Amino acid sequence: MSEAGVRREMREFIEENFLYLHPGMELADDDRFLERGVLDSLGFVELVEEVQSRYGLTVEDLEITEESFGSIEAVTRFVTRNRTGT
Repeated sequence: MSEAGVRREMREFIEENFLYLHPGMELADDDRFLERGVLDSLGFVELVEEVQSRYGLTVEDLEITEESFGSIEAVTRFVTRNRTGT
């Protein structure tokens, strides 16, 4: 799957599972989930589980950071990098 495809899927997942709690919120790809109040710690865990399940990745505890999962763009980079092995 292309980077654009991953980005689209992650945006859809975030919108369906978290943004309904924030009607009218516009979320850019690089907006930080925690800063914007989109995700809390449990939502962060749910996002990591979704990435593992959807893309067949194993996410190590040390990889569960805002740098890897803090925004749609960060998740897209993480998935793309780990699926291609780079």
